[in-house]
Amino acid sequence: MIGYQSINCQSYVEATKKSNAYTFLISLCKFRILNSENETCSKLITEAINHPNLLEENIKKEISKDLSSEYELINKINDKLYDDNSKEKSLESIRRICNKEDLNNKAKIERRKRININNNLENPKIKELTSKEKRINIVLDNARIHTAKMIQKAAEILNINLIFLRPYCLDLNPIEDVWRVIKKTIYKTTYNSTKELINLFEEKFYEIIESKSFYENWLELNGINF
Repeated sequence: MIGYQSINCQSYVEATKKSNAYTFLISLCKFRILNSENETCSKLITEAINHPNLLEENIKKEISKDLSSEYELINKINDKLYDDNSKEKSLESIRRICNKEDLNNKAKIERRKRININNNLENPKIKELTSKEKRINIVLDNARIHTAKMIQKAAEILNINLIFLRPYCLDLNPIEDVWRVIKKTIYKTTYNSTKELINLFEEKFYEIIESKSFYENWLELNGINF
């Protein structure tokens, strides 16, 4: 689950199948859409994150254009097999070459997907419109997915300011208290499927997220007024 606890805009939570920089970026876009006043701005961001070039089948078509021909692949393998200066064993070399040329290589697909989403968001019109929206400040920890370059780049485009806590100071983030309350509820509740669990989590999130008690002390401690 990825959730945003807001003080002066709408809070948001969603279930994600993966926890990586790409899914976090998509959630940032959805949070920006939710808290945008300009309909054109929301529409352009929605189109960017739902563009056909992010579908796996279309990404594979893109990748296939860059793959070596059968003749080129044979030459690459032969070059490795007869390279006396190579420290790699022949079998390892062949496996590595074939993996790079594999159309179903997950790492290659994910890498292309990240490139495409960044290119989609680099629409000058998006940055122009988001710059006129209320700037969003998000407090978050130093998890690897939060500090990724693609996230920094997207946040700048979306007019979102990422405020990082000191390392190993999760307790300083008020949303951690929200997670704790939700988990206590879930532990005491019976559910029969993942879907029921997600629905339970989301219902509890929106039920309690507006409570000022989660962040009042934090604001006072940091000298912030709203």
